[in-house]
Amino acid sequence: MHKHVPPDPNKPTNSPQLNLLWDNISNDLRVSLGDSPFDLWFSDFRLAAASSEGIVMVAPGTMYAIWVEENFKTPLISAFTKHLGSCGPIRFEVNEAASAAFSDDQDSEAGEFEREEPARVVPRILVEKVSEQKLLEKGRAAGLVEIFRFENFVPGENSELAWAAARAVADQPGKTYQPLFFHSSCGLGKTHLLHGIGWESLRQRPKSKIIFVTAEQFANDYIDAIQKNALVPFRKRYREADLLLIDDVQFLGRKEGLQREFFHTFNRLADQRKQIVLASDCPASEINELEERLVSRFQWGLGVEIHRPGLETRAAILRRKRDDWRMAVSDEVIDRIVERVRGNVRALEGALIRVAMVATLSEEPISPEKVAEVIADLYHEVEDSRQVGTEEIKRAVSEHYDIDVNIINGKKRTARIAEARQVAMFLVRSLTDLSLVEVASAFGKDHGTVIYAVKKMKKRCEDSAAFKSSVELIKRRLVRGGSPMESPRAKRNTPASPPRLGYGAKSLELEAE
Repeated sequence: MHKHVPPDPNKPTNSPQLNLLWDNISNDLRVSLGDSPFDLWFSDFRLAAASSEGIVMVAPGTMYAIWVEENFKTPLISAFTKHLGSCGPIRFEVNEAASAAFSDDQDSEAGEFEREEPARVVPRILVEKVSEQKLLEKGRAAGLVEIFRFENFVPGENSELAWAAARAVADQPGKTYQPLFFHSSCGLGKTHLLHGIGWESLRQRPKSKIIFVTAEQFANDYIDAIQKNALVPFRKRYREADLLLIDDVQFLGRKEGLQREFFHTFNRLADQRKQIVLASDCPASEINELEERLVSRFQWGLGVEIHRPGLETRAAILRRKRDDWRMAVSDEVIDRIVERVRGNVRALEGALIRVAMVATLSEEPISPEKVAEVIADLYHEVEDSRQVGTEEIKRAVSEHYDIDVNIINGKKRTARIAEARQVAMFLVRSLTDLSLVEVASAFGKDHGTVIYAVKKMKKRCEDSAAFKSSVELIKRRLVRGGSPMESPRAKRNTPASPPRLGYGAKSLELEAE
């Protein structure tokens, strides 16, 4: 509740005053945030209205408004308070009349502030009109898959930000997020969004040069170019693209020569304001042995994590698939499938196909009661997606290491305790949708500590089959809903006690029976 204050002649009420105020605010934001963040997020904002009752800012796009409101509202309030003496609520508009920001009652109070009409949206004009057949030919030549279009993507609470960012980049490539970086576990929609950006961008700008490749394909092209002494045409192809879409960029890890080549390709495209969109199964900071300069560039723009879909989103996805594939599967059956299959979209599709196939072979619809029986043998493939909590993981790890769970949350740093803590962080990061910051908060650490722990545990799993097997043992107990808190010590009467994680020079430590 904000108290009404009479108009102040010193407060900005017209366009010149608003422009001067925004210039002053911009200078303060540059000092507090730095030039790069300011140029990226604030350079295209305008101030439409300002008074003690409220601020109205016009954003160049929906994603700008969302990101600034969620991440920079505190420095904005501080800057406005400095210059206005007080700051009412800040509201954001996207290419709409600023007069809609406040109610008519507020507008009628002594003409508190005037508004500058924001610029109107200019309709996009295609460079050329192109037939659907021609569009398909161009898309396939660019490496795009036809079924992965925006209209086939089902956004949910798990992917709203990624969906909005993808649409923004397709509408204005090179002007919004450079680069756009998606990361998530497999089968959650990263690749679909990459292809969707390509198709939509091609539809709006048919003459543009679009390339979709995986990082592995980029590497193979690079190796072929070296072997055939054809680096010039290789570089010409990738460095003259208008939109470069790279999937599975985690493949760049540990490949020094390939990283160097991609670094120069990235710089060339970024300098020319061409759009780069990347996808990975982990954040850039977690890619094994990725050069720091590439990590820095991957983090320049917008990084978006796609989470596992919730129950409603999973059901919506399957209903869309059922309709697209013209399957005779009822909504009730789909509801039973999503209750049991909590994994990625591919696991859901596999279960749906199984149910539809059995119904076709038996020549009768599958009843909701029979769903569990039909997909029972698929459970071992999808159970890995069972949602587990941070505390459950901590308890499982503490029991496996035979230490008190409070020690994992504590500050002791002996080799065994440090390893247990790192394993717990690694599993929380792998099995939950928590961000790095949230995982760090759960352990009372900073996000850098979590990044280090995840990298170290990944490497140990790669280097030691025994260590990997022990980590997988904890993971299987967790995701299958068994009793992960059954430690080796608690199973002394069991003929074959499971192995325990080792530490120090040992990879595996078996407890004597």
